[in-house]
Amino acid sequence: MRYFVKYFILISSLFFITTFFTGCTDKGVVLLPNPWFDCHENLAKAAKVAGFEFPLSLSNYQVKAMKDMIEITYPLDAFRNVTVRKSSNDNGGDISGDYNNYPINKEISLKNGVLIKIRGDKYKIYVMNMAASSGYYSAVCDKGMSLKEVESIYEVIAEAEAPKIPPEAFE
Repeated sequence: MRYFVKYFILISSLFFITTFFTGCTDKGVVLLPNPWFDCHENLAKAAKVAGFEFPLSLSNYQVKAMKDMIEITYPLDAFRNVTVRKSSNDNGGDISGDYNNYPINKEISLKNGVLIKIRGDKYKIYVMNMAASSGYYSAVCDKGMSLKEVESIYEVIAEAEAPKIPPEAFE
């Protein structure tokens, strides 16, 4: 009987894994497509896939895109990467893709008065989300960020999304 239970659990687990990573149709089992398109460092390609621009001024970054979302990953320092996403859809206020539960989940005001939502613990911020007139944004660092680093990420986003006024407008 013990072997039957182990065998049943093994078969059930394999069935679950197979159906989780595949889809069933009337034509049999098919793999579900990955919605992300790897754009490497090509922001123009990402804009074409997503349907909007996200012109961050960075070096040493990787870009992925899917319909209605651009994801840029770049080094925060020598040991940590941060992933910044932009979407025109708020996905219920969180586009981060981080589904972890953190002890701290609140809205804070940056020095300039901008409201952002953060999730983390008493030592680090792991996820930030914010809304702006040009879209919805998130930043995720699985090793955590300080409030100062979150503010720096906000500044990079704000600089990229600021309306560009031509110099001749001031003449």
